[in-house]
Amino acid sequence: MIRTCLISWLVVGLLTTAHAQRDTSFYRTTPIPTHLRPIERALGSSSLGSVYYYGGKKLTGAYSLEVPFFELNDPIVNRHYRNFRIWNTVSRLTALVPLVYFIARTRSTGFNSGEYWTIYGGSVALSIGTVIVANTQVNKSVARYNSLLRQNYRVQVGATLTPLPTGLPALGIGVVGKW
Repeated sequence: MIRTCLISWLVVGLLTTAHAQRDTSFYRTTPIPTHLRPIERALGSSSLGSVYYYGGKKLTGAYSLEVPFFELNDPIVNRHYRNFRIWNTVSRLTALVPLVYFIARTRSTGFNSGEYWTIYGGSVALSIGTVIVANTQVNKSVARYNSLLRQNYRVQVGATLTPLPTGLPALGIGVVGKW
């Protein structure tokens, strides 16, 4: 009898813990869609660029992550991803500065090689810096996205106590999980 009560108490405790882990009502108003898969970052990826896999398939770039990010609809993930897009755009525009300088200077006062190479070097350094910041932002999005999906994993534990024809009780315990 004491054993049965102890086992029942343990099972109820496990059921309560499993339910509390998947309950997202404290920080989300909508449940996480069940069809979303984790995003994996390939080994050898750097802050200058990463290779991502979604559902076992290689993505063409960080812009391919837009669909699962917006399906998740988490404000922090979306903010980091927007920052990634902004910094990536700034990087591309920074790369155009030497061209604008070359066109503007040759028409007005003539071309100065020293100024051009200084602007070109500064543009390259700034462009690389903004790419690093952009990729840091998208990596933060991926980390937050994956952590939210991990919170959605469910473990269900069940137990039953059934009397046998001999009159002794039989205890059955089962565990089911969605990984």
